[in-house]
Amino acid sequence: MRKLLQQHPLSFVLVSVALLGTIGILYVNILRFNFPVIRSDGLGYYLYLPATFIYRDLGLQSVAELFRAGSIPDVDASLWRDSGPALWEGSGNYLIKYPMGVAVLMIPFFCLACLLALITGSPLDGFSPLFQYVAAFSGLAYTLAGVALLWKVLEAHFKQSTILIAMLGLLFGTNLFHYATYDSVFSHNYSFFLFSAFLYAVQRVYAAGSRRYFLLAGILAGLIVLTRPTNILWLIFGLGYGVSSASSLKERLHFWKEHTAQLAQTALCFALVVSLQLAYWKFITGRFVVFSYRGEHFNFASPEILNVLFSVRKGLFFWAPLLLTAIPGLWFVRRRAPEYFLAALVFLPLNVYVISSWHSWFYGGSFGHRAFIESLPLFAVCFCALYEQAGESLRRGLAGYTALCMTLSSWLMLKYWTGAIPFDGTTWEYFVGTFFNLFPTR
Repeated sequence: MRKLLQQHPLSFVLVSVALLGTIGILYVNILRFNFPVIRSDGLGYYLYLPATFIYRDLGLQSVAELFRAGSIPDVDASLWRDSGPALWEGSGNYLIKYPMGVAVLMIPFFCLACLLALITGSPLDGFSPLFQYVAAFSGLAYTLAGVALLWKVLEAHFKQSTILIAMLGLLFGTNLFHYATYDSVFSHNYSFFLFSAFLYAVQRVYAAGSRRYFLLAGILAGLIVLTRPTNILWLIFGLGYGVSSASSLKERLHFWKEHTAQLAQTALCFALVVSLQLAYWKFITGRFVVFSYRGEHFNFASPEILNVLFSVRKGLFFWAPLLLTAIPGLWFVRRRAPEYFLAALVFLPLNVYVISSWHSWFYGGSFGHRAFIESLPLFAVCFCALYEQAGESLRRGLAGYTALCMTLSSWLMLKYWTGAIPFDGTTWEYFVGTFFNLFPTR
């Protein structure tokens, strides 16, 4: 492993995370710390697949009946009540409030699960343990793919040793590994993959001007919106990447003029992907555009910015103090990776504002604040810029701080897995009083 680390650090990280992720998935599910895998928000993201490919019932009447009757082994019927779709008035159809991007990305794994069910004689119901485990490993696989693509993005600006530290910090010093294992059917690790892939495609678009990368960027942009609509903000990097001065803006406008046809094809790919959601809404409700999160809303006039960033309940920096390095790191992005600086300067405050404006600013049950997982690629850029700009002694300090944050985050994650940290509502008194308890007190 040491030789692999020295000669192929990316392969070392991928192999290590794949092994640890497999252990984690088996650990939390076999011991029933988290089962079924497909639950809560994850159920909503997933339902498109069995409804389309097994039950052939996008209106979900047959699936609703299965849940209500308790006909699915190992799956509690209450999941439908807590996270299932709502009946659309006057139609008899159930509307899935969650967008379908995760389901689209999961199609290859779902087809694999169907094939394995046919071969092994397992129930072909979309919810048996076979489907649960394949869904879990789908999330892990997309996280690994996101890490690999982000590594390629960072290689254009930073050293391998720097990227290695940043990536280990990202995986084990934040909640990224948790959402690759324990909550791997949620949308965030899929969005992490899409954000990394989009940055890679944008790099290639402006470096080579190749038609295939224009098309890829359009598809990825559509999937980003199809997975979490508010993540449309990430498309700022498609427009602002590489613009750092008036002269670079002039060059960018000239580039777009020269590639008008490719830009039109990119927009068409984007529209075609997003149209999948519009077609679903039209089929279920009779309308092309629907606000499916009924009863939920944004409070743009009173965002909970301080709570989102610092509170013990779900604060980003409280639960992942490693990400504090992004604040000074952003300044050094201007020197080390100037292509990102202006777009990052626009994206970061807008993203914090939108996340903080959601009525449920803590985003329900989660380990740390889950709404920032998708934007971790940008935090990685900031960390790498800070690390390479720092002197030798400060780099040693940053490496030590990263190791400390990884240790802290891993300990807190294990406590969350066992229930020693609740899904929501953690207070300072509880956090301090139970810090050394791995299991909940009785």
